[in-house]
Amino acid sequence: MTEPGADTEARIRALLTLYRESHYDVSLPRRRTATIRIGEPTPQPLVRWIGESGIAYYLTACNPRSTSLTADENDARLARLRAELDARGVAYLDGVGHIPGESWREQCLFVRGIGEDDVAAFVRRYEQNSIVVARTHGVSTLRVYRPDWRVIVGEVADVEWQ
Repeated sequence: MTEPGADTEARIRALLTLYRESHYDVSLPRRRTATIRIGEPTPQPLVRWIGESGIAYYLTACNPRSTSLTADENDARLARLRAELDARGVAYLDGVGHIPGESWREQCLFVRGIGEDDVAAFVRRYEQNSIVVARTHGVSTLRVYRPDWRVIVGEVADVEWQ
């Protein structure tokens, strides 16, 4: 597992490019899918699902610090995240992050009705570099939880720093 601060500038830039190019699919009823893209408005079916919350988060427990784990390890981590959300009665939809044309797939959950402190705690507990934030107004953004990356990347419109 990559330790915080051990990433090279090239890896950081490559990861942010991959995060931005990714499609963040969310499974909807009746076998429909809505896709979140960084820097674009949240799709209307998801805006309706988010409702009065006004904000939702695309979270995962897989591949901590963008270091690949086995499918079994990722499944176990995601099951723990689901169990935590279920215990709190938090609503979520299944999702899959991917880059079109690439084989990489990462199981995720699109979560509403959870506070910022809880989101940050999940990110820390599951050792994630970033999450996607979807709002009912405005565009979806990448929220990065690696302050050590800020010096390299700087301020950009589609990235929030935590």
